[in-house]
Amino acid sequence: MPELYGLEGPLLSPLSPGRAKWIAPGLLAYGRDGVIVHSGPRRNIAGLKPIRIPKGTIIIPGLIDCHSHLSQHQAVGRTGFTLLGWLKKHIYPAELMLAGRREAERSSRDYLEILLANGVTCSALYTNFYQGVLAAHHQAKRCGIRALIGYTLMDRNVPARLKQNPDQAIGECRELAEVFKADNGEGRLFFSLNPRFAPACSPNFLKSIGRLARQGGLFIQTHLSENLQEIARVKSSFPWAKSYAGVYDRFGLLTPKTLLAHCIHLSPAERQLVFDRECAVIHCPSSNLFLHSGRFPLEHWAGYPKLALGSDLAAGPSPSMLEVMRDGYYTNLQSMRSLFHMATLGAAQSLGLDDSLGSLEPGKQADFSIVRIRGLDEEGSEQVLARMVFQRAEFVKTFISGRQVWPPPRK
Repeated sequence: MPELYGLEGPLLSPLSPGRAKWIAPGLLAYGRDGVIVHSGPRRNIAGLKPIRIPKGTIIIPGLIDCHSHLSQHQAVGRTGFTLLGWLKKHIYPAELMLAGRREAERSSRDYLEILLANGVTCSALYTNFYQGVLAAHHQAKRCGIRALIGYTLMDRNVPARLKQNPDQAIGECRELAEVFKADNGEGRLFFSLNPRFAPACSPNFLKSIGRLARQGGLFIQTHLSENLQEIARVKSSFPWAKSYAGVYDRFGLLTPKTLLAHCIHLSPAERQLVFDRECAVIHCPSSNLFLHSGRFPLEHWAGYPKLALGSDLAAGPSPSMLEVMRDGYYTNLQSMRSLFHMATLGAAQSLGLDDSLGSLEPGKQADFSIVRIRGLDEEGSEQVLARMVFQRAEFVKTFISGRQVWPPPRK
């Protein structure tokens, strides 16, 4: 087998929120270990016989979705409600369908394949039930995707069949953490603790979650300040708390490994608390629009190094991070380069994985997609990105660690 693999064609890769590298023609080369050895102008490399990608296509890094709900993907497009009513009417029933192992396996397989078909090579997600987490782990390992797989935790203010016994749930989380530790899909798979949101968890449950996260060095994923009714429920559920963010902080849930989705209605003091605790902030423009939750105040997070995008499927109606970028542009005036950064390198920084993911740089994993763009005329990174986002680009192939994962290679 050859020691090096290479593709010739235009390359587009983020450098910072305001800058991207656009090289046409370019060369991406990587070794058998899936690590990039060259990303730049075409040149001769000993032992390399590169393949030229089709005309009208470009190479981009794998996209990263930092907030999605695997167990909700069959409930897309259920309209007529804001957050709390939507959860009660549509989402809790959808999540209950994953209680069985067979349905959990099928749903996990279908959802993860949809992500790969949309160029998403890494996803931070929620699923339900112990068996659901195991199914997601199994299917993620099978298809080769990178994933932060979270167990949704809740013991109050949800339907009875979704309520958990806190002691039992914490025990299951310990077991699942060991499963992921023993078999992490060659470093691709991580386990996280996902308290649904503060009102869905009792104080003692939140305390136990925080303790386990601290003991195991685990990721935490949750929602913060998405909806005004939600915030009112936090005040009634935790009357002693000065703020919503303060509830999480009280129980040790704000850490450098915490991903906070939405963060729309935070006070200045809460924003400072999130900043001080070095949490990741996940902007979900599509779902914010769909549920009429409010506008994410991007201007308050200028220069924040851990800012990423999330589809928030199923409130977000699409698994496509290109469509999430489009909705982000509609929501806040900003460059396409900054949105691209939040779906790639900024997302990797938010996960603490930017040493190996998020851009096409030597030394990083060869996670990338070949994308067909209509009317591609190579005008530079900003306009290429605009065409990619607003003209519904087509993902031709997706690779992780240099291995094609979509379409699945024929055996």
